Amino acid sequence: MDRLLRMAGRCALAFLLVLGAVALLPRAVQDAVPDAAIGGAVLVLAAVGAHRVAKRPR
Repeated sequence: MDRLLRMAGRCALAFLLVLGAVALLPRAVQDAVPDAAIGGAVLVLAAVGAHRVAKRPR
């Protein structure tokens, strides 16, 4: 259960990091970036985080 909560926390952190990075971009760039690219970046970061949690020794 602890690993599941850690993974959920990392997914939330990845989401907030991507949204923060997009918020720092100029308005014209924000409008040009498709929502699917933002969602894809969140999924990739979450998968990397989940992989790191799964590889840890028990």
